Amino acid sequence: MDTRPDWLSLDSDETVVWSGAPRIRRVLPTAAVAALWIALLALGVSLGPQSVPVPASALPGTLLAVGAVLLALPAVAAVVGSYLRTTHVEYVLTDRGLYRKAGVVSTRVSRVDLSAVERTSLSKGVWGNVFDYGTISISTAGSDGVDLRFTDLDDPNPVRTEIRRLIGADRIRRGADAGAPIDAATADALLDEFGALRAAAARVDRAVSER
Repeated sequence: MDTRPDWLSLDSDETVVWSGAPRIRRVLPTAAVAALWIALLALGVSLGPQSVPVPASALPGTLLAVGAVLLALPAVAAVVGSYLRTTHVEYVLTDRGLYRKAGVVSTRVSRVDLSAVERTSLSKGVWGNVFDYGTISISTAGSDGVDLRFTDLDDPNPVRTEIRRLIGADRIRRGADAGAPIDAATADALLDEFGALRAAAARVDRAVSER
C-alpha cells in the first residue's frame, strides 16, 4: 500500500508499507469508571433526600440534580479526552522509517529511521494475550530507553515482523552501497546481537555505578 496521510511528508522515493492506529477499545476502562461514577451520582440523587433529616430533605430536588451534573462533568470530560487522544494517534511504517502522529489541538510527528533501529520488542498484558493486542517498542543505537512506541495495536505480531524485515532489507541495501552485502538472516541476527551487547553493557555500567 502507498496511501500517504495528509500529515506525513515523505521523500520522493519513500513508500508507505503499513499504517494503523491504537485500538479504540482502549477507551473502555475510562468509560466504565465514568459510567459507574455517574450511576452512583444518580443513585445519590434518588436516595439522598430519603436518607437525610427532614429539614434537609426539603431542599429542591433540582439542587441535588445540578450538584450531581457538576460532579459528573469531569467523568464525561475524561471519556471524551481519552477518545480524542486515541482517535488522533496514527502510526505509519515506510521502507525508510517509522512515524507516529499524535495531538488533538496541535499535531506532533515523531520519526525513527530504520537505519537507526537497534532493537524492537513486543509487550502484551494479560488481556493483550487474551484478545491479541500489544505495544511495539522501538529503540535506537545510543538511546537509553524506548524512542518510539506503537501502542495498543490489534494483531501486532505481523507488524513487528514487517518492521524487522524492513530493517534487514535496509541493512542489505546499505551494505550493498558500501560494497559488503549481507543477507536478511545475517542482518536480523546482527540486530539481535547489537541489542544483547547494549543490554550487557548497561548491566555492567549499573553494576559499576552501584559500587
